[in-house]
Amino acid sequence: MTDPAGDEIAVEPLVEHDDGMPTWVWWLFGIAGLVIVLLVIFAVTTSTPEEQQPVPQPSASQSSSPSPSPSPSVTPEPSESPTPMPSPTDVPSDEPTPMPSPTDLPEPPSTFGEGKINVGQDALAGTYRVTLPTASGCVWALSSPNNPTRSGLASDLIVGGMPTVTLADGDVFVSKKCGTWSAVDPASLFKNVSAAVSAAPGVWLVGEDIRFGTWSTENLGETNDPSQACKWTVTESLGTNFTTTVTRGLIFSGTGTVVLTAGQQFESTHCGDWVLLSR
Repeated sequence: MTDPAGDEIAVEPLVEHDDGMPTWVWWLFGIAGLVIVLLVIFAVTTSTPEEQQPVPQPSASQSSSPSPSPSPSVTPEPSESPTPMPSPTDVPSDEPTPMPSPTDLPEPPSTFGEGKINVGQDALAGTYRVTLPTASGCVWALSSPNNPTRSGLASDLIVGGMPTVTLADGDVFVSKKCGTWSAVDPASLFKNVSAAVSAAPGVWLVGEDIRFGTWSTENLGETNDPSQACKWTVTESLGTNFTTTVTRGLIFSGTGTVVLTAGQQFESTHCGDWVLLSR
C-alpha cells in the first residue's frame, strides 16, 4: 500500500484471538454484559415493597373460597371447628369409687322403741328417758361386749314411773313394755320447780319428776309376806345409770319416811303413794 507521495505504507493486520474472533467483538460482549447487570440491579432496587413480598401460600385451615379483597390484617377463619380435648372428668378411671366418710352417713335416730338397740348404729349415745310414765312390767337391761365394766350398769324391772338410762357407743340396750325412749339433755335435768309433790310406786328423778325434801308413806298396815313389804331405794350418779346406792328401806308395817336430794333417783314398790312433808 502507498501513500500519495508514492511511498509504500506497511499495514499491520488486526489482532485476533486464538479462536479467530477480533478483540473488539469481545469488548462489545463485555460492555453488553455490564449493561445487563446494571439494568437488573436497577430493577431490583426500584421495585415496590408489595412486589418484593412473597406470595402467601394458602394454609390447610383456610377456606377453599378465597376472600374477594384479602387484607393483611384480617385473620382467616378456620373452616372447621377443632375437636375439643376430653376433660379429666371425661376420662374413665380405674380407681375405685371412694367410700363415704362417717360424716356422710345418716345420723342414727335419737328415739327408739322396745327391742334390741345397738348404740351408735340404731341410736345415738346419750341419756334417754321414756316419753310417758310406764305401767307395771317395764324391764330393761344393758350390756357392752367391748367394755365389760359397763355391763354392770344395770337392769331393772319397773312397776311404773319414768326410767332413765345413759348409753354409750358399743352398748347393747334391750327394753320391753317401756314405750318410746327419747334423748334428753342431762344438763337440763333436776331443775324443774314444778315437780310433783306426790309419787306413785315406780322410779322417779328427784328435782325433775318429784321435788326434793322429806317424803312419807301413809300407814301401810301390816304384812308378813316379804314380797309384799314396802321397799325403796335411793341412788345417784346419772352417768352410771344410778348404780351408786345412797340408802335402802324395807318395812312390813307402819309408815315409811325418806329424805330426797335433787339429782337422785327414787324407786319404790308396794309402798302406796308417797307425799312430800317438807322441803
